[in-house]
Amino acid sequence: MRSRLVTSAIVISSLAFLPSLVFASGQMITSDTFCTSVQAYIMANQISAENSVHSDYESFILSKPTVNPLRNEQYTTHGPNGRPRMVSCKMKAPDHIREVYGKTASNKDAQSCETINRENVLAVIASLTPDEALRRVISDQQIIFDEDKSVITGQSWIKSFDLVYLNDNGELHIQSKRMQIDWNSLLFQLVPDRFRGMLYCHFIAPEYVKALLLGEASLTNKAY
Repeated sequence: MRSRLVTSAIVISSLAFLPSLVFASGQMITSDTFCTSVQAYIMANQISAENSVHSDYESFILSKPTVNPLRNEQYTTHGPNGRPRMVSCKMKAPDHIREVYGKTASNKDAQSCETINRENVLAVIASLTPDEALRRVISDQQIIFDEDKSVITGQSWIKSFDLVYLNDNGELHIQSKRMQIDWNSLLFQLVPDRFRGMLYCHFIAPEYVKALLLGEASLTNKAY
């Protein structure tokens, strides 16, 4: 889905020149705490979470986040040159966190994965040096955030998708991919516990955003 595209372009254009404090929630690098920072922002999580960073893709695929202790799973997909391209986070859904730790432990509803992409892109833009800003090949107005591509199975979530692409007008579309299986969802009550209470997101890596803005990365339609 590609709604709110004009709004997204306006927002990024109008915010890019505000003080850097505005971008405190955004991330400019792919750190070992990327997913815990995402969880703290996307659902206003108040419980400290561990972060398990995987170097092996297969181990990440088999992994599951846990609620007690609260632990996320993180994996970074790299491009041919070793630059981070996509960050994948497996987190617990807010309703499971609230059931275990109380209603003040997180917000009732999680924000979109798209929101995190937006915040991170804004943070990258704000971090550009004057020289880098002059070398940009993609302007604020050319950046479009597509709504989350939502799926309900793990097999669908791990399939490749259009992480970024250029449309005929030369606009850069950034896509996120989401899987959310709420703990209290009636549709999944008969599913084993280890498959419930999940919130998974694929995000564009901040390093890839910067490379695209500066024309230092070849645009590809596939994340991996």
